[in-house]
Amino acid sequence: MIGGLGAVIGWLVVNGPDTVAERDARRPELTVQILAEGEQPEPNSSLDTMAAKQSEGHGGMAAGSEGEAGDQGTPGAPGDGQGEVAGTMPPEQQGPRFELALVEETEKGMLPIVAPDGRTAWETYARPFEADPSRPRIAIIMTRMGISRSLTEAAIEFLPAEISFSFSTTASDLDDQVALAQKAGHEVFLDVPMEPFGYPANDPGPTTLLTSLSAVDNLNRLESMLGRTVGYAGVIGVKGSQFTTDEEALTPVLSVLKERGLMYVDSAASSRTIALEIAGTLQLPRAIANWRIDDSPALAEMQRRLSALERTAQRSGFALGVVPPLPITIDLLASWAATLPERGLVLAPATALANKQSLR
Repeated sequence: MIGGLGAVIGWLVVNGPDTVAERDARRPELTVQILAEGEQPEPNSSLDTMAAKQSEGHGGMAAGSEGEAGDQGTPGAPGDGQGEVAGTMPPEQQGPRFELALVEETEKGMLPIVAPDGRTAWETYARPFEADPSRPRIAIIMTRMGISRSLTEAAIEFLPAEISFSFSTTASDLDDQVALAQKAGHEVFLDVPMEPFGYPANDPGPTTLLTSLSAVDNLNRLESMLGRTVGYAGVIGVKGSQFTTDEEALTPVLSVLKERGLMYVDSAASSRTIALEIAGTLQLPRAIANWRIDDSPALAEMQRRLSALERTAQRSGFALGVVPPLPITIDLLASWAATLPERGLVLAPATALANKQSLR
């Protein structure tokens, strides 16, 4: 039993497979905690799913996949009806829009999976985006959405649909608020709190992923968050200045996000984050924040950071900012976004920056 668990955990730590053969040849191992006599490991569906795929030779793709992702579609767009692909839920049903082929029922809720035809959540739920490729792109993710319903509704009312929303999984009416955001055209992410420097004095909450936990425990926490709602394109790591510098803790988490067809956004809580390097090795769709607006800066400081975001986009072609849902940030973003075209910039959803930024 102990050896079997070690083999499964070791399978997660895959470093840069390009083919199934390379994955088999380059499979490293992780050391796991030895269980006491008679002690049973806590189950984890991500580990079970990934082990099953490995034994079936799928190499991380769902059954029936040709190895290519489907075309990017609108949130909740129906499947093509081929094979086992299911359509969307009826429009009159309450709750977020999602595709049945992109979820599996588990004890932790409906978790995202790669569809039998190879489609992924990050592409299917991405906001459609077409723009002149020569124009620099700026993406904004508003995090911690859902904690205040009034701020969620204000953001939906006043902000352009190109701004992406990332919801806290602690929101009491998460499904309803996600559905409101989807209806207004915003693509949706989930906040995943990760261990910051100074933990536990600096504690993001009980679901925080920790370097002190085993891979199984962290993946159980991750699954619990992923199962809170449906119809999202990916996750953004919140805090995480400690966690995103720890390769052994971070790699299994990013591996599962890859296997479940999601996109990962790093909030760049630490300049020493290695998340993008690992994500690139795993071929996980990724992006990283270039600038963050904190909870309490003065208006002038917020404007300075938005200007810096523009300069980053003009210099490199792509820039991503992370902002909190505050009345002042909603007002500022609404007026700022309207001025971007006159400066030759385009506001883009976060998924439009996937794999576009340099690793450093």
